[in-house]
Amino acid sequence: MTGLVKSLLALVGLAVVAYVVLFIPLGRYTLYQHAQRIAGTDEAQELGDEAAIAAERLREHVEGELDQHVRDAGPRDAGIDTGAAR
Repeated sequence: MTGLVKSLLALVGLAVVAYVVLFIPLGRYTLYQHAQRIAGTDEAQELGDEAAIAAERLREHVEGELDQHVRDAGPRDAGIDTGAAR
């Protein structure tokens, strides 16, 4: 029963936060509208482009490291005694 109460309270809290973000104005705009306007600036677009480039470089680096570790480890069954040779 206590899990249900906690879940309901979390849901109510989420609904309140969503209502504030979407409908309560902070100055001339709601928080959601402020975020949209900020995200639409040239600087934010540039930041997004740079973040995408950095993420791609990170992905390539991780894939390279993973490939190297897999090659260094040898075949998948190397060193495993299955008892078949007995």
